[in-house]
Amino acid sequence: MNRAWLTLALVSALFFIITAATFTSLGVVLPDMVQDLKWSWTEAGTGFGLLAIFCGITSTVPAVLIRRFGVRACLLVGAAAMAAAFACFAQAQGVLLYFLGASLAGLGFTLLATVPGTYLLSRLFARPSFAFGLYFTIGGLGGVAGPLLYFAVMGVTGHWRAYWLVAGALVVLVAVITALLVDSQTDVSGSAEADPEISTQRWDMRTALQTPQFWILAAAYSAFLFVGITANSVSVAHLTQYGVAAVTAGSMMSLEALLNAGARLAGGILTRYLSARLLLAIGLGSLIVGLLALCVAKDMPMMLVYATGIGIGYGLTFFASTILLLEYFGRRPYLELFAAVNLISTVGAVAPALAGFTRDQTGGFVPFFLALTVLTGLVTLAVLLMRPPHKKAA
Repeated sequence: MNRAWLTLALVSALFFIITAATFTSLGVVLPDMVQDLKWSWTEAGTGFGLLAIFCGITSTVPAVLIRRFGVRACLLVGAAAMAAAFACFAQAQGVLLYFLGASLAGLGFTLLATVPGTYLLSRLFARPSFAFGLYFTIGGLGGVAGPLLYFAVMGVTGHWRAYWLVAGALVVLVAVITALLVDSQTDVSGSAEADPEISTQRWDMRTALQTPQFWILAAAYSAFLFVGITANSVSVAHLTQYGVAAVTAGSMMSLEALLNAGARLAGGILTRYLSARLLLAIGLGSLIVGLLALCVAKDMPMMLVYATGIGIGYGLTFFASTILLLEYFGRRPYLELFAAVNLISTVGAVAPALAGFTRDQTGGFVPFFLALTVLTGLVTLAVLLMRPPHKKAA
């Protein structure tokens, strides 16, 4: 069991540092890069989009590497991809090297984050829900730490290029240590299933893909990403359009990130008392409340409702959709199924473009928020009607 907890600590630390050093860091560093290198914001935003897109379209790569060469190889390849990515960021003069770095960072994120992390935890913990919740929580806190890390390095070095070198070194160091020390041998699925919530039917990926439950869970996973990416990319622009100060609007994103992380841990604890399906419905419902509040948020009370709804909804939906995939289809095909869900959820990367198009056409973001509310509501209804799948006899 000590090896299991050591592995949990290692993969959590890795998830924390790569979250801190990629998505949240890039958003904070970009203004300085744009100013120094005279880029347009279209060029800067394209690189951010490439980071998100490559996280999605490479989702099946870690599954293939793990099955063929083992999880250590997957993590070491991810470390190499991240080393190359941060070197590109640090040396960037034109946008091509920046685009290459963003693409490599997306690949590296996929190779180092949730696919190998949840794969290891599903093999090491007989009842993995709490381990999943803690893992997701620590990873989420990386989103809070990223900007702080950047400002700390800038305070010492005074230049964003030095930050990319420091961040890259930290990611590679933690990734290599994790690859060397994780327990890649233990597999509790070889014994009798200890978690009564996890299916003991012998599912395979092909059969699971034929069930409506898989596609409902994929839709739920895509929904929280769609909502989360939308809020992170346009909420400040939306709120400032209504006269809210930019600092206040930005602070709502920080609150949202903290609640997001806390909700993931709460999910891991609450599954002992509530079904993961109910938690998923609550999470999706919270996203709807947050979106509706964002539509009308002009004062602090409604902004707090928006940040609370989307923060808790994001964290709970992330946790519950992931753990339900394990509960419904068992440990055996989980690696490939989770990779497939991540690939499908790449659709969330188009959220900023669709939101921007809506504002260009209508003068505001509210119609897009309302459309997203309706879609999330339909997914919530499907989750409420969903029941565990049963494999048909051959």
